Amino acid sequence: MSKMSLDRPLAFVMALLLTMVSMGCGKAKTPEQAESEAPDSLVHVPASAVATGEVRIDSATLRPLADTLAVSGEIQANPLKVAHVSARVSGTVQSVTAIAGDRVRRGQALATLYSPEFLAAQSDFLLAHERADRAKASGSPDAEALQSIAHSSDRRMEVMGANAADVETLHRNQESIPYLVLRSSITGVITEVEAAVGKQVIPGTDLFGIANLSEVWAVVEAYERDIGKLSVGQPAQINTTAYPGRNFVGRLSSFEGAMDEATRTLSVRLETNNPELALKPGMFVSARIATGRTRQAVVISEAAVQELGDRKVVFVALSDSQFVARAVEVSPLGGDLVEIKQGLRPGTRVAVHGAFLIKSQALKSELGEE
Repeated sequence: MSKMSLDRPLAFVMALLLTMVSMGCGKAKTPEQAESEAPDSLVHVPASAVATGEVRIDSATLRPLADTLAVSGEIQANPLKVAHVSARVSGTVQSVTAIAGDRVRRGQALATLYSPEFLAAQSDFLLAHERADRAKASGSPDAEALQSIAHSSDRRMEVMGANAADVETLHRNQESIPYLVLRSSITGVITEVEAAVGKQVIPGTDLFGIANLSEVWAVVEAYERDIGKLSVGQPAQINTTAYPGRNFVGRLSSFEGAMDEATRTLSVRLETNNPELALKPGMFVSARIATGRTRQAVVISEAAVQELGDRKVVFVALSDSQFVARAVEVSPLGGDLVEIKQGLRPGTRVAVHGAFLIKSQALKSELGEE
């Protein structure tokens, strides 16, 4: 047999071996394997740090959590607790004593109005009462009819915006009140001001908007696919960037009547008490509505999560002295716990106390390598 004939099978075997080795080297690894095997991702700390308690290691646990739906929207005033103060007679605004943002009480003066129509009504009031009093004193048979006319003049004054104290003052002093006082009809916050000194008004002209903000709505948007999870009465936690870390408690009170065809969302109203008036109309909020269902979630201590560059990471313990940074996606649960949405499996051992020290060591190592 020739030498050339012997070389061909040998070359074939060598090629086959090289192919197998190449395929073995290209075998995919899990993210956990890739991170644990990368020498430059390891962080070394003294084993004594665990013994002395500087670093404490604990395992990520799988726990049942109440299922919640994350939504966002904005604060709105409850329209059932909004009032408008408008002119009831023609006239000219004489003075304005309230501006937007002022807290006002029911009955508080907001502006005064000079109105010839109001002055004429007062003259009619005084005349009607004078005639009624004379008829009553003389025992005239017309006393009852004149008294009815006097009561009608009282009612006319109230319709124009005078309150009971104005009518009493007018009756007692027998002198016309020069200006009609416009008062707040509810206790709340001034949200709109259209009144200005010298402004000419007619009956129906809106001059002030007032909202009682002691209870407000968080109007949030729920996607069509999630609507079936929601029902009236479900509790909700409401948060806003204006007050980081503060939770407002609400409940689902009602749904909008129709879907938004463009976004395929439905507006959902969450009622929440607002005794300090911290929540303002127009303020952006996020909320989590409890659906009443439960789900399994990976949970660890919030102290285990650190920021490394633009990532949130935990330090997985390969041993008491070796740790590897692993990127995770987290969701706060309140208290000192967070849910790991992605990046960690139940039972994985991570540094929960002293994670900041390990982070510092990791940064020092990076600077040293550079």
